[in-house]
Amino acid sequence: MLDAIARQLGEHLQRDDADACFLLIDPLLREPFPEEWPPVATADVWEVPIKHPSVSGTQRPRLIRLDARNVALLEASVAGAVEEQRMPTVEAARGFSIGGWLWLGSPADASQLARHLARCMQLRAGPGGTSRLIRWHDRRVLEWMWPALSDEQRSRLLGPICAWTVLDRRNRLVTYRTNSERQPGALRLTATQWVHGALNETVQDLLRGWISFARDLPADYLAQAHSAAIAVDAAGVTQRQDRTLMAAYLFQVHLRLLHHPWVQSVVAKAIAGETTLKQALEDIPDPEGWTRIRDELNRSDRRADTDTDRDMRHG
Repeated sequence: MLDAIARQLGEHLQRDDADACFLLIDPLLREPFPEEWPPVATADVWEVPIKHPSVSGTQRPRLIRLDARNVALLEASVAGAVEEQRMPTVEAARGFSIGGWLWLGSPADASQLARHLARCMQLRAGPGGTSRLIRWHDRRVLEWMWPALSDEQRSRLLGPICAWTVLDRRNRLVTYRTNSERQPGALRLTATQWVHGALNETVQDLLRGWISFARDLPADYLAQAHSAAIAVDAAGVTQRQDRTLMAAYLFQVHLRLLHHPWVQSVVAKAIAGETTLKQALEDIPDPEGWTRIRDELNRSDRRADTDTDRDMRHG
């Protein structure tokens, strides 16, 4: 798998020799590579000049120029991206440090790219609002926010970037690009998009819980996690370990699990402090209780589908 991903990126580097490729790294929680390692020490590096109290000078994102000859760095970046999402508990503590591979046309101005990224990472929440840091260099943020952006916003985010390639949670390369002409002006998010962005923490907690027991995620894993996150937040489950635990039940039993009265009752007891969420869920008999809940939710889904079909036929 690693060889196939690295080969795919390497072929792009060799095929489009006129294009420039930059590896975007995020050393906020850890350095992905030793700085003295020759493939890094001999490469050209640019710091993304964000200024935020939560990010020190040594924690700022960096761009590393990649070329077809630096095979060791290319392979290490792929291996790092795969490894950092392999263990959910490690990911929760150490985050992601590989932000993706950014492709620019010729001539490429790395300093301009670094300044552009810094502007996009420091946005104001509304007219006269406070400056907020949005971590596009974390590929989980980019994956979550991209579907919520308009074509114009996507164009403004990419700026001089022709394509931004990342590794998704299924260890597949995904490339973000836009066919729109480059839009002048600064990137801005709407109030609704800021709310959407805030949900990402819950989504990632649920995905880590899902990955902890699932061998493979489905292609629509993000949409399913989105639906589950809305339900988890609405239920008032706020502790990260509880959200991760809830994911195991949601994705193994039924995605609408929190709509079932029995589950709502035990979760309410946990939120009230009468018991822990773990104990509350374990109080539901296994497997007969969970089988009953799943069957009742499936019947409810079928009735809803039948009613919808009847409405469509009869207007």
